[in-house]
Amino acid sequence: MGSWLFGCLTIMLLTANPITPHLSVFNGTGMWLALGILTGLYLLPLLGAAIKVDYGYHLLTGWLAISMLLFVMAGVPVLFSGSALGLRLLLGLITILGVIDIILWLPLALVPKKPLQNS
Repeated sequence: MGSWLFGCLTIMLLTANPITPHLSVFNGTGMWLALGILTGLYLLPLLGAAIKVDYGYHLLTGWLAISMLLFVMAGVPVLFSGSALGLRLLLGLITILGVIDIILWLPLALVPKKPLQNS
């Protein structure tokens, strides 16, 4: 749940970026669409676990890798934007916390609770 929360916060902070106001609008349709897609993709492994299918950890591993890419790419405005120091610091903190959360979850997602051969 932490990586989902950090992902949502990252998307919201990226849309509040004053450097590209014409590309991203906070509380706009694009932001809500991105948050919906992020939430939907996090619900897929939960759906797999709910119907007792062993593909959930494969989806979770792939989605954690994609989330890691989101956090790395969100760090670009932190490094190269010249204004909005508070926004840069907050975005940097959120991306660092997101990366730490993914690093903690990734070993758990890579090792299934039971092997596929026994199911």
